Amino acid sequence: MLRMFRTINGQVEQIQKPENGSWLCLSEPTDVELASVAQETGIDLADLRAPLDDEERSRVDVEDDYTMIIVDIPTVEERGSRDWYETIPLSIIITQSMIITVCMQDTPVLHPFMEGTIRGFNTYMKTRFILQILYRNATMYLRYLRIIDRESDKLELKLRHSMQNREILMLLELSKTLVYFTTSLKSNEIVMEKLTTLPRIKQYPEDEDLLDDVITENKQAIEMANIYSGVLANMTDAFASIVSNN
Repeated sequence: MLRMFRTINGQVEQIQKPENGSWLCLSEPTDVELASVAQETGIDLADLRAPLDDEERSRVDVEDDYTMIIVDIPTVEERGSRDWYETIPLSIIITQSMIITVCMQDTPVLHPFMEGTIRGFNTYMKTRFILQILYRNATMYLRYLRIIDRESDKLELKLRHSMQNREILMLLELSKTLVYFTTSLKSNEIVMEKLTTLPRIKQYPEDEDLLDDVITENKQAIEMANIYSGVLANMTDAFASIVSNN
């Protein structure tokens, strides 16, 4: 799906064709949409396709006419009446005249930008837009981490009474998720460090506080994921031992 937005008179409006200062949002894009955007913007088709591979790593690529930033974002999908958490790539491509985002899913990370509910968001303020996406991404990680923590608490209560292998397998699944989250968050941190030194991404004094907030939120998410990983690992070992003894 290809959607285009532009801030007009302080409001985020959906537009029908690319304009200077606009945002092109590609979610689950078709080959035709990718080819169209490549032709319109001059971005290499391989770069537009890069985030559609879920193994793509977080990085910053500087090309002649554009800069591509790839970060990992958290996602949740329902399988067998349960929520499963994982991470997928999101690319933010900055050209001279616009920003393009590409993701294999219609991610909730970007929804508030489309709805115009992010304070101080303007499609033509590219540096701030990048930081706002990164901040929103870090807060999504924190939100999912809190949900995972609550789920592990519920599993612990169940295990105290039932001692079923199913609950232990679910704990292992949550532990695996936390490993993915930690790895992705650390990769994103490296990307943020590179962004602060990249001459092409202009640093504005009014965005310094936002940059600090992004780095702080990401560090907090890394710490939280590490703590929860340690707790879950100990819990899983303890219950596995009890089940084995029984």
